[in-house]
Amino acid sequence: MAIRLFFFLLVFANLLFFAWTRGYFGAIDENREPQRLAGQFKADKLRIVRNLQAPGTKKPDLACRVINGLNPSEAENLKSAMKASAGEATILPPAEPGPHRVVVADLANKAAAEKKAAELTRFGVTEQTTVELEGGRYEIVLGRFPTEAAARESLQGLVKRGIKAARVDSREQPAPKIRVEARGPAQELLRQLPQLIAPYANATIGDCPS
Repeated sequence: MAIRLFFFLLVFANLLFFAWTRGYFGAIDENREPQRLAGQFKADKLRIVRNLQAPGTKKPDLACRVINGLNPSEAENLKSAMKASAGEATILPPAEPGPHRVVVADLANKAAAEKKAAELTRFGVTEQTTVELEGGRYEIVLGRFPTEAAARESLQGLVKRGIKAARVDSREQPAPKIRVEARGPAQELLRQLPQLIAPYANATIGDCPS
């Protein structure tokens, strides 16, 4: 008799537990293990992904500019200022000019230089640089060469084309200026660069080579 009573009590207890886990007696705790397991959807496929951009965000456009006309100390100062403003800067090696030049010299003023430049263009000379000198005078540089022999060979080619005013100039040239390549978010870079180079009288901003 006692065994039968114990058996029925055990069955009844199991029925009560089953009903309770099913929520027949009211709301159940959603954090219980059976509910969490039942609510998982392909849990074995879940993985953690880092450094994703938030939906709708856009990477800022980047820009690159070259600052010309700096001496070594100015280049270092500008590089430090760019780093302090969260940009990037690289000091580029100067292009060493050849010490021997072919020039058209002694042009009295800008008008005379422009007239001579137009004449050279008609003779087919496309590589020419007009340089303003002290006192308002000008010269037109037609080439720079590492040796005097190379400069004179170029001059002979010009003479054969009918250009009589050119000559070889082997005077010592000033040390070449240093360039700095600056990169960063376009909006900030274009806003800050004019302020950063303001202390440097000969600094100019140009585009980076493509």
